[in-house]
Amino acid sequence: MKKLLLALCLGILCPGILWATHEGCTRSTEGTEFWFGFMEGRNYNTNHSLRITVTSSYDASFTITYGSNDTPVGSYSVSANSSVPVILDWTTLESFNSEQIENKGIHLVADNPVNVYALNYDNKSSDVAVIYPIESIADEYYIMCYQPHVSEQNGAYFNGRNSEFLLIGTEDNTEVEIIPSVETSGGKPAGVPFTVTLQQGESYQVQSLNRVLPNQGDLTGSYIRSNNPIAVYAGNLATSVPSLPDNIEAWDHLYEQMPPLYSWGKEYYVVPMKDRESDRYRILASEDGTTVRIDVYGTINLDKGEFQEIELTKDQATRILADKPILVVQFSLSESVDGMLGDPSMIILSSSVQSKNNVTFEAYNLATIANHYINVVALTSQVPNLLLDNSPISATEFTGTDYSYAQISLTPGTHNLKNTDANEGFLAYVYGFGSYESFGYPVGFNLNVTLDLGENINFEGDTLLLCPGDTLTLDAGPYFDTYLWSTGETTSSIRVAEEGLYKVTTTISDCPELHDSVYVYFATPQLAVIPDRYYACFPSEVTLEANSSDAVSFLWESIEGKELGSEQ
Repeated sequence: MKKLLLALCLGILCPGILWATHEGCTRSTEGTEFWFGFMEGRNYNTNHSLRITVTSSYDASFTITYGSNDTPVGSYSVSANSSVPVILDWTTLESFNSEQIENKGIHLVADNPVNVYALNYDNKSSDVAVIYPIESIADEYYIMCYQPHVSEQNGAYFNGRNSEFLLIGTEDNTEVEIIPSVETSGGKPAGVPFTVTLQQGESYQVQSLNRVLPNQGDLTGSYIRSNNPIAVYAGNLATSVPSLPDNIEAWDHLYEQMPPLYSWGKEYYVVPMKDRESDRYRILASEDGTTVRIDVYGTINLDKGEFQEIELTKDQATRILADKPILVVQFSLSESVDGMLGDPSMIILSSSVQSKNNVTFEAYNLATIANHYINVVALTSQVPNLLLDNSPISATEFTGTDYSYAQISLTPGTHNLKNTDANEGFLAYVYGFGSYESFGYPVGFNLNVTLDLGENINFEGDTLLLCPGDTLTLDAGPYFDTYLWSTGETTSSIRVAEEGLYKVTTTISDCPELHDSVYVYFATPQLAVIPDRYYACFPSEVTLEANSSDAVSFLWESIEGKELGSEQ
């Protein structure tokens, strides 16, 4: 008889040991100074335009300039809880080239906090991005785009072109390292770093190399690092969602600002877009060995720069939980695929810790958009405190969680969403659909620098599993200036080999001290294999039973390492 090995430690499902409060340094999408830009969009119509909308909870005045010399565009004002639209000259400020430095960075400065939303409009190919103020941008990013779907006619690209991203310099002499995930339009090879130097107000767009199917380029997973803060935007000039099969006939521009790596989270709540059959989601990892659990889907494993695309139906509002920071993006499907009114759009989702308390936003009154909606996510206990245009909302619970969601129809125009509890917030996303047209964007959220030592996705609470003979790395992240652990160590990460409670205090400029703790649980699973002895003459067989109240799965192997089967 062969001896058998049983893998058990990582299969344990344990109760939570500890809950800790994850603290953050508050930054948001609201501010007084912004640098931003527009990527190249689809431009087949005479009414193509670039538009920004400025909203505020205060009376505010603001100016708009562009480029390294702050060339004036105009001066404007907005009343409290209202909005002001500004149309920009697309021939001057829209990017049209790949890997060329241009003078198209747009600078907005206000005397009171405002929210800024940017719309690249073309008939049946529009999308909107919420713009981050300079205090909420940083120096390290990963890119999220979508696979291009190119329709070529008579040797020219008729529909659908490049995935792309855009960099805006906010300080002079900014050195930017770029590692593209696929070959660029300018011939930069995949995976090979190259650098560019930007001055304040300069822009630099990178587009994928377009090829006829099946070898088109998706720049998702490209890595950006700089010595000064930069603003980063990404998406597609125009594509279908999904990009295959080739007979899909529905393309749209995709456009969002990329959140800095420091603001990525580990817990997300996803809500289907109202009146659509299904949506697609992409989950992107920033670290090797990232485990992600989607409650209605299952578990996936990702390494640094890798992503997984999944599709969820209109009935699958769910939680996404990871053991390391991830980025989650929601895409609406092409109308010819979904069968319902609308086309592709792209929305950056925010983690549960990045909620905001009060925001004024715009449901864009476009002739091509027939229906407007907002999705809202909040703690179930906070739903009674939420007011949309001073009216209460109702919500549905996410199964097995403390959170709820709402899908609400809107009229076109300016709206306000607030939580009357000043210490709590919400997450919200506005979107709209028309015939072969859509837009979508997060209406406002925080981009906090958050201290979170993490948790194992098989635990309830902030607990990490340590198996016999192993050590464990506790990592507070590289974004802080100082670190002090309860062990006395002062590095950003430590390695531990013993069970116990571990605490860390960090500091970062312009913020109070941050604190977090985690309990390291030493696993001592109990396991019995029945029978424990068996004697027989060859040939013979025996049924072995693994008996453990701690395990949720079993992997049987021979002593030679041959896998003999598994069981959940």
